[in-house]
Amino acid sequence: MIIIFSINNDYSTSRVINWLINMNKKFIRINENTDVKLISLKENDFVISIDGKSISSKEITKIWYRRGDINFSKILSKKLINKYLNSENESLTQYFRYVLDKKASINNFRTRDINKLYVLDLCNRFNILAPNFTVTGNKDILTDFYNEEKSIISKPIDAPFSIFDAGNSIHLSYTSEITQEDIQRLPNEFVPTFFQRNIIKDYEIRCFYLNGSFYAMAIFSQNNNKTNVDFRNYDFAKPNRVTPYQFPRTYERKIKKMLDAIGLNCASFDVVFSKDDHQYYFLDLNPIGQFGMVSYPCNYNLEKEIALNL
Repeated sequence: MIIIFSINNDYSTSRVINWLINMNKKFIRINENTDVKLISLKENDFVISIDGKSISSKEITKIWYRRGDINFSKILSKKLINKYLNSENESLTQYFRYVLDKKASINNFRTRDINKLYVLDLCNRFNILAPNFTVTGNKDILTDFYNEEKSIISKPIDAPFSIFDAGNSIHLSYTSEITQEDIQRLPNEFVPTFFQRNIIKDYEIRCFYLNGSFYAMAIFSQNNNKTNVDFRNYDFAKPNRVTPYQFPRTYERKIKKMLDAIGLNCASFDVVFSKDDHQYYFLDLNPIGQFGMVSYPCNYNLEKEIALNL
């Protein structure tokens, strides 16, 4: 039995499930609103109820952590009791995630969130080139950094900022170039923010990684003013040209060593190939592993590959 942790309406999860059905593999999908109850938990076994169906840990052959979480708590009317039970539930949930993470899996709860600054430190450890950066809320320090690098960008340390307006349209934050005029408009002190050298790219690469295999796609976004800083700012009227891509084996070995150190057997990451010095610069790591945008354009059929690995 395969247990899949995901969220409602996740299209990529559904595509993989189509292959699981085709392969006659048994699975249960747990979304954020799935009714999950703990029946019992022992040192070497547990039993949970998923939408009324009891599942023993002995029946679980593989776990795929895609998104979401597990929660055994119930909302009670008494605030004091509710606070106590929430604390009990959090301790139980933490241990249950630990128990699940000991099962064979694609991704897990422990590695679902990876700090960007931690990843950049690992890049240095494994000799993976990454752009110079600073985190500061001081205008003078930012000015010095700009003068050193000549061209800089800013982006979130964690997840991109997003809001929905009154018309239910979503507004997302993207990587943005920071100019001298932008810095001049800042107060002397502001919220600590992540700034990084802007690498003038020849092209950029989005790569999906699964159990030692790399599925990369080159994105020629540099000649479009809308996408040359952040290709996620899609130009639907004039889409970027993309093509399958192969990293040098030496670079793949470096990346694999870093992912192994984190404990990831599945991830996606972004790299740019510099126009100036013809070097790879590592930008971002997504520990969940986004594969939809790479799978179809490059004919990688990654949904099937994931299903085969479950």
